[in-house]
Amino acid sequence: MSYYNNIMLKEIFTNIIGNAIVASGRAIKVHNLELYANNNFEITPEQYMVLNMIEDDNPPSQNKLCKLLCKDKSNMARILSVLEAKELIIKEQNSKNNVIKITDKGRSLRAEITPVMLKSRKNYLKDITQDDMYTCIKVLNKIQENLNNH
Repeated sequence: MSYYNNIMLKEIFTNIIGNAIVASGRAIKVHNLELYANNNFEITPEQYMVLNMIEDDNPPSQNKLCKLLCKDKSNMARILSVLEAKELIIKEQNSKNNVIKITDKGRSLRAEITPVMLKSRKNYLKDITQDDMYTCIKVLNKIQENLNNH
C-alpha cells in the first residue's frame, strides 16, 4: 500500500473514531435524560455525576471536581448552585477552596438513582468485554493526553 493510501486510511479511521465517540456520547446522554425523566428524578444526569463524585471523594474541592469531571469553573459553579438550592450539598469555605459536602438528602437521592444507573449501564455495556473496555479507555485517555499536550 502506498504512503498516500496509508494517509487516506488514517484520515478515514480518524473521522470514523471521532464520529463514533460523539455519537456514543450523545446516545448515552439522550438515554440517560429519558431514564431520569421516566423515573421522575429531581436532578439531571450531569448533576448526578457531580453528586456521585462528591460522595466518592468526600469532601472534594470545587477545583478538584472541575478537573475530575472536565468541567469549566462557571459550569461547575452553576451545577453546584443548583445542587445546593435543592439542599443536596453544602459548600464550606476553607483557606483557598470551596469544600463540597453531600447532605443526608443528597445521599438519599443518590441511593435512589444509583441502582437505576447501574442497571442501565449494565444494559448498554452488555456484550462488551473487560478487555474491550480497557482498550477503549486506553485509547480515549491517549486522545485526551494528546489534546492536553497540544
